[in-house]
Amino acid sequence: DTLGSLTRLKKLGVDQNELSGTVPDTLGSLTSLKMLSLSENKLNGTVPDTLGSLSSLEILDLSSNTLNGTVPEALGSLTNLVEMHLSTNYLTGTIPD
Repeated sequence: DTLGSLTRLKKLGVDQNELSGTVPDTLGSLTSLKMLSLSENKLNGTVPDTLGSLSSLEILDLSSNTLNGTVPEALGSLTNLVEMHLSTNYLTGTIPD
């Protein structure tokens, strides 16, 4: 996956498109990422646990897709996170500590 090799990438915003399929696990290898915004697309499936590896992440926006399942416990380890938007999906369960 070419996107996963962009390890120096700091911001990835592809909101308001027609992207479909699942959120790629390989996004977890973008360890320099500070902002990830995939909102208002047609993404489905679960939120990958690998996003918990994004230790520099400050903003995560996965809102307005058709994601399902639970919010991964791994997201609770993102200590630099100041904004997380998950609204307008089909997520269940609890928000991690």
